[in-house]
Amino acid sequence: MDPKDGKQDSLRVNFERSQRELQALNSSEHGSSSEEYQKQAMSLVGRLRQCDTQVHQLSLFSSNETPDDYSTGELKLILVNAYLGEALQKLHAPENRVSVLEEAQEQYRQFLTNCFMLGIFKPSSEAEKKLISRFSNRSAAQTSSGDSAASDRNPLAAGQGRMEKIARFKQMRAMQQAIADLEAKLSSRSDDDMDEAEREHAIKLIDLKSYQVIDDMSAISDEIVMAKQMEEMKRHASGAVSGDVRVTEQSREEDWRLDSGSYGQIDPRTGQPVRTIFDKSGRPTQPFVITNDRQRIKDGVFRPGWALPTMTVDEYLQQEKERGNIISGGGKEPDMKPEIDDNDYDALDAETAKQREWDDFKDDNPRGSGNRGGNRG
Repeated sequence: MDPKDGKQDSLRVNFERSQRELQALNSSEHGSSSEEYQKQAMSLVGRLRQCDTQVHQLSLFSSNETPDDYSTGELKLILVNAYLGEALQKLHAPENRVSVLEEAQEQYRQFLTNCFMLGIFKPSSEAEKKLISRFSNRSAAQTSSGDSAASDRNPLAAGQGRMEKIARFKQMRAMQQAIADLEAKLSSRSDDDMDEAEREHAIKLIDLKSYQVIDDMSAISDEIVMAKQMEEMKRHASGAVSGDVRVTEQSREEDWRLDSGSYGQIDPRTGQPVRTIFDKSGRPTQPFVITNDRQRIKDGVFRPGWALPTMTVDEYLQQEKERGNIISGGGKEPDMKPEIDDNDYDALDAETAKQREWDDFKDDNPRGSGNRGGNRG
């Protein structure tokens, strides 16, 4: 058996397994930043890198070849770079995000180069040709973000870009439907000429992936710009933090110096001390106190910016009473109504008669009866 044939068989097995893993990852229920999702993505990246190495070792694709010179299985291997770029995009790498995106962009660029070299993918419009040539060229791709920013500032270019995206989206929908029909045809195995259907399926799959790669490379270019800006902001922030630490340490050292100017009178106009404790020769210029309770003194000065309670409610009322702000007394208190003895039947009968008279009065004079037409003329 030819060793080259054995390598191709191993490559084909790895590629088909990578296809299944990528489909499972795209339909995964896990979040893209979850540990399980990232573990699967890392495994997929490793397997696709192995496939890419095997493709280079076998030197499968050449500019002297045409698609007719390759079998259907070999033709599908062009998708290795596209799948690797897609898998790299799924990696959550905040520390080296720029390098990961640049590697994904390089894999996409290699995929488009192979497609153009073999004449598999042919742009349908002049705008697509310019867009693809920009992403296929390494130096042009590095400036694509500036071009896209300039087009965003140009309303006509932005509108034209939207129309091109809509047209590509419609083409991709039609391709997806055609691929789904071919897959249903292949799964039924009712056609006698299965090889032709499989080859057509592979060609359409590469065409569809080419359109998807164009959109992904455009998104990657914008994301690289933002990722570089974030890294620059982090570098500035880390430099500012280290500078703040140095300033804090310096202020802490000066804080405990007797001649730091923290004692004595402060000029309210300049915020500087009127005079220092020591002169240049080291002699004291004003009285000072050496204390080990410096933090307590600071705490007594630097208080919260809101009012804090200084006494309880009872203490406040007692203080107001001592000041004479609370009036007590004010006249004779009403006499308490004596309770009726249960054995005093005459008193009980008198109280009962009084209650009945009051009830009769309320029946004869209901509440509000004095306001019912009494003032009518």
